[in-house]
Order: sequence, then C-alpha cells, then structure tokens
Amino acid sequence: MALTREDLQSLLQWLDEDPQFRAELRRRLLAEPLIVEIRLPTDWMTRVDERLERLEGDVGTLKRDVETLKRDMGIVKGKVLEVDYRTKAASIFGIFLRNGRDASEFVSTKLDEAEAKGLVTPQESEFVMAADLLWMGNVRRGKFEGETLVLVGKSSWKIEADDVERVVEKAKILRKVGIWVIPFIGGAEWASPELKEQAFKQNVLCAIDAKLEPSRSDQNEWERFLESWRL
Repeated sequence: MALTREDLQSLLQWLDEDPQFRAELRRRLLAEPLIVEIRLPTDWMTRVDERLERLEGDVGTLKRDVETLKRDMGIVKGKVLEVDYRTKAASIFGIFLRNGRDASEFVSTKLDEAEAKGLVTPQESEFVMAADLLWMGNVRRGKFEGETLVLVGKSSWKIEADDVERVVEKAKILRKVGIWVIPFIGGAEWASPELKEQAFKQNVLCAIDAKLEPSRSDQNEWERFLESWRL
C-alpha cells in the first residue's frame, strides 16, 4: 500500500511530538554504516592515466630543454666574453705591458722549434694554440722593465676549476719552450670563493669584468707575481 501525503504529514507530526520515537527511528536508520561507492568509468580512468603520463613526460622534457638552454647560453656568453677580451686586450693589459700585440705567431714558431727538438709533443702544441688568448708585450716598469712577457688566457662566463687547471697547464708547456709566460683567466663570476683563492695561490692573473687581480697598484705584490713565473 502506497503512502499518501496525509500519511507522511502524520509521520512528521509524530516525530515532532514523540522524542522517544524519533530517537528509535534514528538508531535504526544509522545502525549500519552508510557506504557510498563511486565507480568511475574504466575508459575515463585510462585516459586520465595516459594524460598524466604524457604530462610527466612533457615536464621532464621541459626540464631538459631548460638545462640545455642554460648551458647553451653559458657557452654563448663565454664566446662573447672571449671576443671582448681579445678586442680590448691592449687596454686591459696595457696597464703593465707596452707594445701589446697578438702572440699567436710568436708562440706558434717557438712551439714548432720545440717540437723539432722533442721538447713538446704535437698534442701539447695544439693544446696551447687552442687558448682563447695569446698576448705579449714588454713590461712597463719595475725591475723587469722592457722584458718580453707572454699571456696565455682562458675566458669563461663562470670560471670553473677546469678553466684554471687548463690555463695553468698551457703556461707550464710554454715554460718548457723557454717563454716567460703568465696564465690568465677572465670571466664574469667565480664558481666559488675557494676557487678564486686557489687560482691566486697558483699565481694566475685573474680578471672579473676586466678588472685585473693582483692590482698593478701594488708594485711589490705585482713584481712577486711576475717573478713566480720567471724562467
């Protein structure tokens, strides 16, 4: 028998008037846990999983692309810096060298002569000639005034340990050839303060934004620095 509107109204009135009946009804209705089960279509869930996988792949690709872009930009900025030091070498190093000039031909000739004598290998010659900068001039003043000095240099936007090691190695090869040479490293920033300190300990001439260290203004320190690489 179907419930009528009047039956429902009577039930509601009964609930309002009889607290005991209302409590018993609530107890029976809530005696079993109410379980709501939601079922999503399997094909829909599959599509969601596929989209999530594609999204994860896209994010991974994006991260790799960003890292590649950062690396490429670092290379580009390093090349720009290399050109900058070459074109401004006369003014940058003119503070302590006069008659500044490109040293590529001079160094190449010395390396050829040394190869013929077995003092260096062809690989060592190629390694030196691949330097970002080969510059030479005559010491302007002090106890080494007038003597010929060669700079072998490396330019990097961020100076890393490998940059310092390579330029020092090039200088050591040129010393075997009989050239008074100083290793030079130039850049926009150091990878770490510790690396900068390490470079100074190895008597590497350094420049950040074309500002040389050690400073030419400290004559005693400068001459000690020059003498550390003197043959």
